[in-house]
Amino acid sequence: MIPYVAKSNLTIIALGDALEANAVRATLEGLNYRTTTHWIGSRTELAKLLAGDLPTDDTVVLSCHGDDGTILVPEEPPITADDLRTHGQLAGKTIINLGCETGRLAPAFHAAGAAHYIAPSDAPDGTAALAFVTNFFFLRAYDVPLPEAVQRAAAFHPECGQFVLS
Repeated sequence: MIPYVAKSNLTIIALGDALEANAVRATLEGLNYRTTTHWIGSRTELAKLLAGDLPTDDTVVLSCHGDDGTILVPEEPPITADDLRTHGQLAGKTIINLGCETGRLAPAFHAAGAAHYIAPSDAPDGTAALAFVTNFFFLRAYDVPLPEAVQRAAAFHPECGQFVLS
């Protein structure tokens, strides 16, 4: 008989690079997380997710590209801090943003209600995002407290060290 093992739910929002999102999803499911993945096709769809018009779990991983404190949306205007402050409804959620330079969006995500926001302060190597998120969720699966899990996952490699909790 196979024993029941409780799973934690989380949402992945994938913008642009499907390879990263697929790697994150496969890794997290291997760590016993139940994932829901939203493959974003437009700025409007992303805005609906961030506004709470489409449901997400309490933990959300944004697999995206960022630049200069914005979330890039392919062939459309980026999501800005003002967009998040005006339309975001993320009450109590933990957001892990993998996009470069999206750490600058921390005040806007908190203004939208996010309880925790984890993102890179600069532009880490693309493989660092996968390494960070793998280590972070591995530690969380073993009940390591969130601040400690961020600290330990960031310490894995200097490139991972750009991921900060705010």
